[in-house]
Amino acid sequence: MSRSHRIVVAVLAAVGAILIYLGVTAQVRSMTEPLTVTRTAVDFPTLAAKGVVFFAPLDPTIAPMMDAVTPLIRWVVILLIGVSTYLACGLVTRRTHPFIAAMTGAAAALTATAVGDLLWWATFVVRVHTAPAGWYANEALDHSTLLASAHLTLTAWTSDALFLGWLVAGTNASLVGGVSLAMVLLDRLNKATDEDDGEDEGQDAVDDTDEDPEPTDRVPLIGDVRGRSANLALAGALPVLLLMLINGTHAVRESYSGRGFLGLLREFLYRPALSPPPRTRGDVEYRLTHEIEPNPLTMDVWVHRSVLAIALLLVLWLLLWALLAGLPNSGHRLGLVVVCWGATIAASALTATSDVLVDCAVPDSPTGCAPWESLGLQLTSALRFGAAWGWLVALPVLLARRLLDTDTSINTSTDTQETPVHEST
Repeated sequence: MSRSHRIVVAVLAAVGAILIYLGVTAQVRSMTEPLTVTRTAVDFPTLAAKGVVFFAPLDPTIAPMMDAVTPLIRWVVILLIGVSTYLACGLVTRRTHPFIAAMTGAAAALTATAVGDLLWWATFVVRVHTAPAGWYANEALDHSTLLASAHLTLTAWTSDALFLGWLVAGTNASLVGGVSLAMVLLDRLNKATDEDDGEDEGQDAVDDTDEDPEPTDRVPLIGDVRGRSANLALAGALPVLLLMLINGTHAVRESYSGRGFLGLLREFLYRPALSPPPRTRGDVEYRLTHEIEPNPLTMDVWVHRSVLAIALLLVLWLLLWALLAGLPNSGHRLGLVVVCWGATIAASALTATSDVLVDCAVPDSPTGCAPWESLGLQLTSALRFGAAWGWLVALPVLLARRLLDTDTSINTSTDTQETPVHEST
C-alpha cells in the first residue's frame, strides 16, 4: 500500500476513535446527574458498551490517583491507533487478499489498545509507589496491599481499553479491507484495459519468450514458499507454550498469594496452563482465575485447563498461519510486530469465547455457566494475556523469518552459479 493510502487510512482510524470520544463527552455533559456506569457485564448491551465506556469519566473513589492522567492516556491510545494502523498498512500489497488485509487492520487496532492498557497499569504502579501513605480512601494502606488488591477495584475500568480495541478493530477492518479491495479491482481494470489495447503485442511477446508475463515488480509473499508461513506461525506459538508451562509451575501458583508486584501477576496470566495431573484427589493448587481463595486442582479442572491451553495454541497457530501467508516476505519489522501482537489478542479472545460457549453447552461443567458474566470475566483475562505477552510472539517470528531468508538467499545463489561445461571426449 502506498504511503498516501497508509496515511489516509491511519487518519481515518484515529478520527473514528476521536468521534467516539467526543460523542461520549457530549453525552456526559448533557446529563444532569453524575455518570454511573456498570462496568461488570451481566447482559449483552453492557458487554457491547464496555469499549465506549473507555472514554467515560472514571469514578474518583475507585482510582483517585489516575484522575489527572486518564485523559492523557485516552489521547495516547487514539494516537497509537493511528500509528499502528499506518505500520500495519505497510504490509498490505497489491497481492494481499482483501480478507487478510482486513484482518491486518483489525490486529493493528487490538495492538494499539493493548499498549494503552499496559500504559495505564504502568502509570498506576508508578503513581502508587510515589504517593504518600494514606491517600487511598483516607486509609493508611501500604503500597503492596494496594497493588495486590488492584484487580478487585480497577480491573473493570482498565479492561475498557481492551474492549475498545474490538470496536476500532471493526472500523479498521472495513477501512483497510476496503482499500485493499479497491486496489485489487483497480489492478484488474487496468490489466483488462491494457490487454484490450495491446492484445496483438502481448500475444507476440508470450510466444517469443518463456518468461513470466507478470510485472517485474511482483512483491513476493511469505506464502509463496511452501511451508514458510506454517513454520513462522509455529515459531510464534512457542513463547505462548513456554508461558503455559511456567503458568503451571508451583512457583507461579505461590505468587498468587503474594503482594505487591507479584500480586499483580494474576492480571496478566490467562487460565490455560500445562502441568502434571494432580497426584492425589486433595492436591491443593490454584485454579488460575480471578478467584481469591485457592481451589483444589481436581482431575476435571486439570483436564479443562489443559484442553484450553492446547486450544489456544492451535487457534494462535492457525491465525498466524493465515495472516502471515498473505503478507510480504520483506515487510517492515514494526508492522509485523503489530500484526503478531494483535493476532495473539484475537486468538486469546476467541479461545475464551469458545470456552464459555462450551461450558454453557456441557452439563455439569466444572467451571459452571453464567453466560454474560462469565464471558466478561473470561474476555478480560484473555485480552489482557494477549496484551501483555503478544510482543513475545512477534520476536521468534522475526528471527525465524530472518533465518529463512538467509537460507533462501544462500540456496538461490548456489543454484544460480554457472556450472562448468565439459566437452565430450
